[in-house]
Amino acid sequence: MKKEDLSQPTFITVPRAALICGVSRNTMFQWVRQGRLKAYQTPGRTNLIRPSDLVSFMRENGMYVPPDLGAMADNDVKMEARFALTEEAGESLKALVVDDEASIRSIVTRALKDICPVYQAATGYEALHLLTLHADIRVVLLDLRMPGQHGLQTLKEIRTFRPDVQVAIVTGFDGEIPAEVRSYSPPVRVMKKPFDVDALREMVREMIAGVPSAS
Repeated sequence: MKKEDLSQPTFITVPRAALICGVSRNTMFQWVRQGRLKAYQTPGRTNLIRPSDLVSFMRENGMYVPPDLGAMADNDVKMEARFALTEEAGESLKALVVDDEASIRSIVTRALKDICPVYQAATGYEALHLLTLHADIRVVLLDLRMPGQHGLQTLKEIRTFRPDVQVAIVTGFDGEIPAEVRSYSPPVRVMKKPFDVDALREMVREMIAGVPSAS
């Protein structure tokens, strides 16, 4: 795996897991609360389930596992092994691009490949999960309109539990950004889509320069 490509598996929400298992949401939430099914709770209190954990649970309980879910679980396991090697490498600082468009994530990852390694998240929930796991993420490029959770709510939660992170909102809907967000300290940068790649690179360099040195 190229060091600049640090994407992680897609996580499954409890409602989606309930649909896959053919049970009600209440039943699925009960299984999670009872500890029968492993789940991770984001700072925003959204439960996320790893595909591999869901597949293990379904097989243990004699449920049919759809082929596409099985493929997701296999990818989950492979990514975990490959990701562990990346963690051992000890990179000092990484960025996170949060956007539901895979093409945007790919463009940003390629643009920053010689500046810093880049994690990827397709939703705010995944972004919060990665930020909780990895203290080396110090720069976040955040979209606004994403499925599940709006970028402004994700930003609010990032500010609550990871105030050390430098954030830039990269969006085609900059008119949705409230005035108070623009007055945050440390400041939240804004870049409008479609963006110039060179301008993005320069902005990230400036953000990295503004990251406090590790104590």
